[in-house]
Amino acid sequence: MDKETLLKKLGLKTMFRISDEEMPLLIQEYDIFMNHVQALESIDTTGVEPMTFPYDIETTFLREDEPTHMISREEALKNAKDVTHHQIRVPKVVG
Repeated sequence: MDKETLLKKLGLKTMFRISDEEMPLLIQEYDIFMNHVQALESIDTTGVEPMTFPYDIETTFLREDEPTHMISREEALKNAKDVTHHQIRVPKVVG
């Protein structure tokens, strides 16, 4: 299958209509992309463990969920427009 036929077929599958004017540039971009893929495939990954992310992610931002600074209920509700039974009343969203 030639590149133009392949790209038109992929375009239909992904709901893109590719015009004849766009095709030469798309083929050029496809060739560039495939060159990158070939370069990646040529890398020897023998003995390399698969990773979820391409780099180690430190999870220092995670912490135990412990309260640190608590405010009183009255202070939390003091700027609310409408409070009913110690709860903020908001307009009905779903009918």
